[in-house]
Amino acid sequence: MRLWLLGIVTVLALAFFFNPVSVIDNYSDLEQQTLSEKAPEQTVDAKPKQKAQKKQQFENELAQQMSVLASHYEKSIRFPHYSIPINSGQTDLLEPLKVLPVVLNLGEGVDSSASLAPKQYIFKHGDIMEATLTSVGPIKPKQVKMELVENNKKITSFNVEAKDGKFVGVIKKTKDDWPVDLHIKASFDFGEHGRLNILSPIKYSPDNGTIMATGEPYVDGANLSIPVELEINQPGRYRLTANFFNQQKSPMAHLSAKQNLKKGDNTWVLQVHSEVLRSVDNPGPYILDTWTLTKLPERPGIRTSYGDSKIGAVSIKGFELNKYDTTPWKDPQDQARLEFFKKLQ
Repeated sequence: MRLWLLGIVTVLALAFFFNPVSVIDNYSDLEQQTLSEKAPEQTVDAKPKQKAQKKQQFENELAQQMSVLASHYEKSIRFPHYSIPINSGQTDLLEPLKVLPVVLNLGEGVDSSASLAPKQYIFKHGDIMEATLTSVGPIKPKQVKMELVENNKKITSFNVEAKDGKFVGVIKKTKDDWPVDLHIKASFDFGEHGRLNILSPIKYSPDNGTIMATGEPYVDGANLSIPVELEINQPGRYRLTANFFNQQKSPMAHLSAKQNLKKGDNTWVLQVHSEVLRSVDNPGPYILDTWTLTKLPERPGIRTSYGDSKIGAVSIKGFELNKYDTTPWKDPQDQARLEFFKKLQ
């Protein structure tokens, strides 16, 4: 929600922060100029009252929209960026590594289709690569080939076998240093439609590190802090994320943190801001799940790569809500943007 609101007002916000006085003065000057401009002859504008009413209606509608934006933004900045409330519809955060089959539909009137799905979205150096081509309807794929490609240029081929009406392609374990962003390409004959291709995106990453375990949670001011133990293979700057749920597995918050990590054992802390807990009046216990570990690029041109997790859903002990500091979260930049939005009303 916060990103959506910021996207709508980015241009206005940037202009304001570079020169807020100029933006407001220019807006006022433009309004005065519009009001002071008159037609050379009275006969040119036959309905000045109607035009004035339309102008007033437009300004009222714009003010209402800015009021709604400001209200939504004010609600969203109650929470820090490292602990953002989420709902069950935000599947991009709840299922970041979910494999979505790429379906090739041939349009209306065709009752056959084919789809390609890799076994997983992220493959690590040394993993067995596997993908499956399936079909629905009377037309079945024939002469199936699968290739690993970068920018549609072949890197290597899969060994393809037919199994139970499906076609499974496999590349045995390899530690070749291929690029991170790749596609699996399936080519096949599909009846009267000729030879068709399906491309499915995957990631091929070094094994940068592993999320090993969580420690005992504790209250730290306004936050519920959860230690996380990691084993890092490549030093650098990392992003750690997980999703925070209640005991019924309804999502409560998306947690994230960035930190420079050394090679070897590291202890990190994910934090849940107590405002998230108070907003739903939930003292716990909770569940922490859907882990990701990402190694961020050191410089432009370097691809994001990934780590792994040995843990899944973890039960997290809760504390009475009165144990937390109740000082509201405030970010100076967020507050400055909010004041700007209110002025625009």
